[in-house]
Amino acid sequence: MRDTSYNEEHDDFNDTRDNTAFWRKERFSMIAASPVRSRWCVCVFIVFAILLLVIIISISLTKMNVDRRISAVEGDVKNLSQSLVTLINKIQQLENHGADVVQSVNRLRLNLNRLQTQAQDVITKVDNIQEAVTHLKCRFNTLQNNNTQQQCCPSDWQLFFSNCYYFSDDGKSWNEARDMCVSMKAELLILKSKEEREFVIKNTMPFFYWLGLSDERTGEWEWLDGTPYQMDRREWKPGQPDNWQLHGLGGGEDCAHFHNDGRYNDDHCSRNYRFVCKSHAYTV
Repeated sequence: MRDTSYNEEHDDFNDTRDNTAFWRKERFSMIAASPVRSRWCVCVFIVFAILLLVIIISISLTKMNVDRRISAVEGDVKNLSQSLVTLINKIQQLENHGADVVQSVNRLRLNLNRLQTQAQDVITKVDNIQEAVTHLKCRFNTLQNNNTQQQCCPSDWQLFFSNCYYFSDDGKSWNEARDMCVSMKAELLILKSKEEREFVIKNTMPFFYWLGLSDERTGEWEWLDGTPYQMDRREWKPGQPDNWQLHGLGGGEDCAHFHNDGRYNDDHCSRNYRFVCKSHAYTV
């Protein structure tokens, strides 16, 4: 019995020692693992801190760049504002100057209108004087011819039968020539006879002269007073009138003129040709 209890106690003792050894080994393993885990935590913290520092630095640099660009933009906006103000001031000055110019132009226009009116009055007086001089010359010639009735024309006009004819030296369009004749109390030439036509041709050759013949109003040739023209091809250049439209002036040829040989030709009414005016002679 004793031996048995001894063995049992001995076995219990051995079991207790083995258990102590086991707990020591496990504690040692836990103590040994703690420093490794701590170092890993420190590394993670350091990496995190570095990343945070990099982010902070990047944000700071970005903010500096943004601030620098904003400053540059503000400077540009300020310069642009100054330029805009300067431009507005210049525009205002130009507007003021333009208003002064407009007023000056209006004053000049009024003065020009007055001068034109005065000039027209002078021209009218000169025309009246010329007409009076013509009458005096005509009356003087009448006295020289023993009171025989005389027909007279203004200065620079030619007498043929009972009409006076003016042969211009400068060129005008057909419409301008018509108006010029009217201003001289005459009309652009309307021919009434073969003899009259021959007289005019002698004074127009070899130049081009407008006469009062046109087909612009109705498409048919007529004299300026509305009298229809009786077509005679012998009076026209060969192949005329042809209403040629390739002259580049627009439209056709609606106005007649004397050619260099005295025959008629149709041409664009805007051409600048000499012209013949006709009026009744003075009788004293």
